Amino acid sequence: MALYSVWDVKGAQAPKPHERVLKIIMSPETTGTKELTLLASIIPPNSTTGNHTHEGCEIMYIAHGRGEFVLAGRRTPVQADQVAYAPSGVAHEVRNTGEESLKLICFFYPPLKAEGLMKAATEAALGR
Repeated sequence: MALYSVWDVKGAQAPKPHERVLKIIMSPETTGTKELTLLASIIPPNSTTGNHTHEGCEIMYIAHGRGEFVLAGRRTPVQADQVAYAPSGVAHEVRNTGEESLKLICFFYPPLKAEGLMKAATEAALGR
């Protein structure tokens, strides 16, 4: 299928202190997409993705809400209809500083490996 509905994809809940729901929309494991991983990350107020890195780059479209994007220690306010970019290997984090959920649509190239929370989100997307 070439059309995917985020609301139809089951997600995996990340525990505190980095509480959020991850929904794998497209990945090699879920849709056979070999080029990238696409996921939605829904972050409740006062939560965060946690500071982390990836082997590849990440592009984050802020679909809803307000927050703060931290890249290599530099903080920048973000809001809906903005895009944040984290190069490969550079520490980054998104914090929800607003009063409602912050929704990110995240593109990863190359695709993420289905490990840890990503594995749980992949299993949820596959209905397992």
